[in-house]
Amino acid sequence: MAKPAHLLAGLLAVLTLTACGAQTTTAPAADRDTVSVSGEGSVKARPDVFSLVAVARERGDDIAAMKNTVDEQVQAMLDLADDLDIEEKNVTASDIQISQEWQYQPERKLIGHQVSREVTFKVSGVDRYARLADGLAGQGIQEVRPAGSEISNADELAKQALEKAVKDARDKAGILARAAGRELGEAVIINAQGYTMPQPMMMRAAMAKDESTESYRPGEQNVSANVQITFVLK
Repeated sequence: MAKPAHLLAGLLAVLTLTACGAQTTTAPAADRDTVSVSGEGSVKARPDVFSLVAVARERGDDIAAMKNTVDEQVQAMLDLADDLDIEEKNVTASDIQISQEWQYQPERKLIGHQVSREVTFKVSGVDRYARLADGLAGQGIQEVRPAGSEISNADELAKQALEKAVKDARDKAGILARAAGRELGEAVIINAQGYTMPQPMMMRAAMAKDESTESYRPGEQNVSANVQITFVLK
């Protein structure tokens, strides 16, 4: 997944920096010459937390036997997670699901049942992700699907992007001030317009034991921020 939307919510409020108090002689921003500019900042990072869903599924008529087989497959998945040092809190095994299977042509007819359970894994590091996917394939699990990826320190990267956006705005304002023969003063209005976190991305899970770790490439993503700042001109 991605980081939650409340991340850096406090930093996204409009901050109005003005002098106040009965003794102040500083003129309001509206009475001073100002320049308003936008700033952008971004930081690149690679996802390092990955989610994967594996399904143990059996079809037939003997529900009890199918349940035993599915439970054995799920236990093998859990054992694999232990072997890969995946924390127990990051592995979720669903309850058993039993459904009927019907044939509709040439007439509606019950042809059997389906028993299934899902196991969801959340792992750190692309190497462990690769070993998990390959291990599941080696167990004969036919249904394995990626369920997204995250950047573990995205909140810190968002702060860095915001700092870069503010610097970018100051640099732009400085250029305008110098071109106009003025000096750049303090920032009187700072509006953090928003930031963009990478959306959870899907990464292919290998389905053959001979695929190497190098085939897993999550790629880089941008964490970016935008600000609008008004500076006083001296």
